[in-house]
Amino acid sequence: MKPSKPLLAAGIAAWAVLAATGCGAQAAPSASGTDVFVFLDLTASVTPAQRELWKSEAARLTTRLNDNSSIAVYAIHDHTMDAAQLYHAEIPAPAGDGTRSDAQRQKVARTEARKGSLEAISAALDAGGQAPRTDIFSAIDRVHETGNRHLEIYFLSDMLNSTPDLNMEIPGSLTRASISDRIHQLAQRHTWRTGQLGGAEVYCVLNSIASNGHGPAVDRLTQQAFYQALFESLGAHLALYDTNLSNPSEGGNYVVQNR
Repeated sequence: MKPSKPLLAAGIAAWAVLAATGCGAQAAPSASGTDVFVFLDLTASVTPAQRELWKSEAARLTTRLNDNSSIAVYAIHDHTMDAAQLYHAEIPAPAGDGTRSDAQRQKVARTEARKGSLEAISAALDAGGQAPRTDIFSAIDRVHETGNRHLEIYFLSDMLNSTPDLNMEIPGSLTRASISDRIHQLAQRHTWRTGQLGGAEVYCVLNSIASNGHGPAVDRLTQQAFYQALFESLGAHLALYDTNLSNPSEGGNYVVQNR
């Protein structure tokens, strides 16, 4: 990724494009490998039942790991930026003229990364957390340049940031009209750069809400519009904003039902 100018007006520009076209940016063509970043919501607002559902989604996610790839797992809570990495593994690229032994070592590396990452995710979700605040935006700060590999970012979270930057647990804290201003403020606060996530695909796997449950303070269609514009301004593509990975769609496919 090339150095780029500070992200000062990109939020406004991205939201204007989205409003005019109704679609997000397309991801760059996939490189020979993939770097995967997984962020787990370990705050007190997530129920044990939801953690179990996310473990099932994590099983789908980890089976996608293949050769010439890596996976890094982090927690989302009130100290997202400062918390230790929960897991990391590298799967090397296969040798061009590899022997049978090389192929076997490659298979072992794939198996260990898939198994190890799933175990780490499951253990973290089982442990849960009691953090009172959810810092989603610092997760973006932890995604670093990985070379020429394709970048995939997964959030297993309700995506309701609740830090002073933007408390989405307060009704009216985010509206369609305020999206561009909010992105501009966040970009200045976090010193994000235009295109710093260039080519990345972002998957937000949300919590499920029961038919008689209370919907979020900021409705999910507004959430989706916000995150679509935010990631667009960073050069990324919001590939999913839904409750599971089995129904990926262009720009997400969530329909608010319970508000």
